[in-house]
Amino acid sequence: MYVQGPVAGLTLASLGADVIKIEQVDHADYMRNFGSAFGVQFDQRGKEWMYASLNRNKRALTLDIESESGRPIFHELIARADVFISNLRETGLAKMGADPETLQAINPRLVYCRGAGFGMRGPLAHDPCQDTVGMAYGGFMDITSQGEAPNYPPGSMSDILTGTNMASGVMAGLLKRGTTGKGCVVGTSQVQALMWLQLQGVGIAANMGQRVEPFNHDRTSNPVFTVYRTSDGWIAIAALLSPQWPAICRAVGLMNLLDDPRFETFAKVLDNRDDLRPILAAHLVQNTTKHWWDKLREAGLWVSPVNRLEQLATDEHILANEYLVTFDDGFVGPPSPFDVDGWRGARGDVAEYGEHTDEILAELGYDDDQILGFKAEGVVW
Repeated sequence: MYVQGPVAGLTLASLGADVIKIEQVDHADYMRNFGSAFGVQFDQRGKEWMYASLNRNKRALTLDIESESGRPIFHELIARADVFISNLRETGLAKMGADPETLQAINPRLVYCRGAGFGMRGPLAHDPCQDTVGMAYGGFMDITSQGEAPNYPPGSMSDILTGTNMASGVMAGLLKRGTTGKGCVVGTSQVQALMWLQLQGVGIAANMGQRVEPFNHDRTSNPVFTVYRTSDGWIAIAALLSPQWPAICRAVGLMNLLDDPRFETFAKVLDNRDDLRPILAAHLVQNTTKHWWDKLREAGLWVSPVNRLEQLATDEHILANEYLVTFDDGFVGPPSPFDVDGWRGARGDVAEYGEHTDEILAELGYDDDQILGFKAEGVVW
């Protein structure tokens, strides 16, 4: 449900896997009717997009896996599956009979993947967790903050990262199964995924007892490793090497700075950063982002415009790489987190609630009368 587990399935489905999403009878995934998120109110089309963004390219089955008649259906699915994925808590999965021991007894070759919150083990393993509190506990609200007040980047970033890492765990598990012939248990948690994302910042704190510098564009320790306002936006420059400093001066037409004792070397630029920043700021604001981007790109420097999210949908480079595509249902989004030998993601749409129930049951060998009986019992929908 929600984001983390569905993103794991989404990642695999984008690569062409046959993914069956199981929803409860008379209780669809909450994301099908999410009314708002991150300050945005959704109309019906918006609600459809929210769910589709996490669940496209999957088949939809409604099934009561705990019922007497539904359990054998679930077990038959498990017997035929390569992978089982869930982001429910361990205690809930055990109550439903969907724990690793039960399912791998049915299918010893099953790769069982679970996404957790605070961790797979330890004193918080059974605590409820979602994106917000995962970011809080994992230090992400701290490392992205400009000051003492925590910062919460919107967009379910922790959930999406964790779900993608779950899919990577699945692929590693399948590779292991290919070697051993046996299934295995894989998984990750929000906190583990965030620790990995922050491996440099966390490592500096753990090994050196120091904090990485919070980003503040007009107070960075390196005045050419930051962003500057232009006449119509912002430009990002990242210079870390000594030869890059004279190249910047040539590109932006400030060669006179190299004759200034304060800025004649890269080391002095860092020492006199507070003197340099206002000079660069006053100069770069006189022309457009594109102008400076062209000049700095021509010099081979690390540089980019600071794009707004709404600009990406029409960006030539984004579209050339198919990082955003139009799906069959008309929605626009990223089709895959990576390319595999030219494959750039499945482009299918999202299934309606229970859309493939009859189809999947027929594949399992149930006839029309049996399927009708299951519906009458409330085992499927």
